[in-house]
Amino acid sequence: MTEDWESGTPRLLLVESQAGAAGDTGFRHDAVTQVLTGQSALLFLVQDGVVLAVPGSDADLDRFQKEGGVLAADSFSLAQHGLDTATLRPELRVVGMDVVAGWILDPAVRVVWH
Repeated sequence: MTEDWESGTPRLLLVESQAGAAGDTGFRHDAVTQVLTGQSALLFLVQDGVVLAVPGSDADLDRFQKEGGVLAADSFSLAQHGLDTATLRPELRVVGMDVVAGWILDPAVRVVWH
């Protein structure tokens, strides 16, 4: 992972597994609030949530990234949804579940899964 996420403690890992229906922002609004208040937050997209990795798919994610939030997506879920990593959001980190397991097992990281 990058130093910009690793430098702050406690850290928050929000795991978004759903794309959500109209009006349902899942953790995306919470993620924006975290970065606006100076907290270190990483939003990880997995399962159906990876469709949000497409540019312009969600205004909250646009703001989250603009304000310094770290966005990552599961490589397997992206492949399952037929999403080409070359066409995804700028600065999206594509990682495997082994990396996510490391984040989850880090005692300095608080994890919330949606």
